[in-house]
Amino acid sequence: MALHAVDDIDDAIDATKSFLFPFEKGTWLRMAFVVFFIGGGGVGLNNVQSFSNFGDFGGNGGPSGPGSEFQLAAPLETVMSVPGNLALQVSEPGVPSGAPDELLAGAGLLVLAVIGLFILLVLAYGILSNFMEFVLTQALIDREIHVRRYFSDHVGNGIRLFLFRLVLGVIWLGVALVIGAAVFFLALGGEAANVGTSSALALSGLFIAVFAVLAISYGIVFGFTTVFVVPLMTADDDGVLSGWSRLWGSMKGHPKQYLAYLFFSIVLQIGVGIVSAILGIIAFIVVLIPFGLVAFALYLALQNSVGVVLAGVVGLLGLLVLLVIGALIQVPLTTFLRYYAMLVLGDIDADMDPIPEVRSAIRAE
Repeated sequence: MALHAVDDIDDAIDATKSFLFPFEKGTWLRMAFVVFFIGGGGVGLNNVQSFSNFGDFGGNGGPSGPGSEFQLAAPLETVMSVPGNLALQVSEPGVPSGAPDELLAGAGLLVLAVIGLFILLVLAYGILSNFMEFVLTQALIDREIHVRRYFSDHVGNGIRLFLFRLVLGVIWLGVALVIGAAVFFLALGGEAANVGTSSALALSGLFIAVFAVLAISYGIVFGFTTVFVVPLMTADDDGVLSGWSRLWGSMKGHPKQYLAYLFFSIVLQIGVGIVSAILGIIAFIVVLIPFGLVAFALYLALQNSVGVVLAGVVGLLGLLVLLVIGALIQVPLTTFLRYYAMLVLGDIDADMDPIPEVRSAIRAE
């Protein structure tokens, strides 16, 4: 029996080329916008900073340097009276005594506002990703991209997918908590005093096994929902559960084909990830050099707060350019993986083929 997961790799490449080439700027930019929201817009580069030496100011006379030792050069009574004298001086006319507290309160509110805005943006990103799945799938089916039209056509599907993913995450989290509670009460006697290094080491094998089972099962359900059920919802107007019902019946009838897809999709994703990382590093270097030089030149030329602001603006522009390039890199890679899944699905079961016209066109060529 032929494995469709092997045979359809070349067809997925041909489908990707037929959709994205010849190059059209509008198509690529709209696809990059959509791909960014489904998690394909990053370039795989993480900047990690360590704050372990946050209190070390680097000078010999600083708080953590060897010159931090000191001796009182005045009687203790005199030293203890300094804060009172300072308070009297700060309270003189024309110097607002509450200014430091007001500044701290304002800074705290600003930090909270930034954190709140960041959380809202993350939530909005996560919710929009469910709708963009259908925009991407519809674009691959039609071989043209219309973001607003496809978005409005699949609002209901996006909501259903969001709720399904939310419930899926809650169920898996609940299972993990139940297993953790069972281990705590059965293996540790329900005593917090029994929780320690020795018990953690003794149960480490169990924890690893449980985590692996939960992670793999969650990943399979989540992934198959994305690459198989979403196309069924898009092409055949199925719901999430009805789409899974059809898919489950097909999986029981052709387990070998789906296992082969699972294996080869992981291999292909690893390869795609390597290509994405290499191109992302190249893009990072290419963007860093010009924008970094311009920002540094502005700072050196002005050497004041205006220079710092302008350098920051240039840095933000560089980050925006990097995000756009990263999303453009992901466009052909994501398109290939999605076409690959839909081609395999249609070859396994023709009744569930979401792209019959695309399949006929590329195989006719």
